[in-house]
Amino acid sequence: MTISFLETYQEFMNRINLFEKKELNFENEYFKGNPSISQKVGRDNTFNNFYGDTVVFALDDIVKGKLAEYVELLYQSAPECFCERLVPHTFHVTLHDLSNGPVLRDVAEELFENELRVIDRLEEVQKQERASIKMKSKYIFNMVDTSLVLGLYPADETEYRRLMNLYSIFDTVKKLNYPFTPHITLAYYNVHGFNLQAARSLEAAVNRLNDNQMEIELHLNHLYYQKFRSMNDYIDIINLGMNIERQNQTAGRKWGRCRNA
Repeated sequence: MTISFLETYQEFMNRINLFEKKELNFENEYFKGNPSISQKVGRDNTFNNFYGDTVVFALDDIVKGKLAEYVELLYQSAPECFCERLVPHTFHVTLHDLSNGPVLRDVAEELFENELRVIDRLEEVQKQERASIKMKSKYIFNMVDTSLVLGLYPADETEYRRLMNLYSIFDTVKKLNYPFTPHITLAYYNVHGFNLQAARSLEAAVNRLNDNQMEIELHLNHLYYQKFRSMNDYIDIINLGMNIERQNQTAGRKWGRCRNA
């Protein structure tokens, strides 16, 4: 599959360099987040029901542990800036967004169709190189006024090509109208916003964390098609990197247990 219609590695790096900066800076006296936050976060700053599906790389426990340390510092430094914490075991790198919405019946048919399309592309995923994709962290940055995320980029052009070959497979499931920006979401903002004093505390914490860089490997056997019911409730549906024959055997065992239940 060709990926000529996507960004080159240099175009990708040039784009993310425009907004992934070492220093976080909130300019307004009072930060009011993107209104779309209220779809995912309720007025009491706990997560709403929010339904959808996605293709993600799961992260290993060492990386999740390091990310949990980052989140702890952020919440200790500026708790008023955030809503409910994300559970560390949900930390992931999204390869491709698919469908989502606050009302299940509005997206249920689309989720069903997406799952069938993903299954149709399993063989194509299996043909990809089995080597892990080497990524590096860039900086923690403000993602469209909804959340704080850790930006990532492929270590070199070869790694970028491997990543985008996978991405392009799922772009045929649901084409997106925005470019791919690899990241790990660390926290969603307080749905009511926060004042300048809180913003300055948050800036100091982020700027301190941005002195650190991480190397992260994304493994094909940790690539999942997931569905979710909130930003803290993801369910593995298909391990996309698992050998297809083995996957069918696993599905058969699950079906057998269901029949015997």
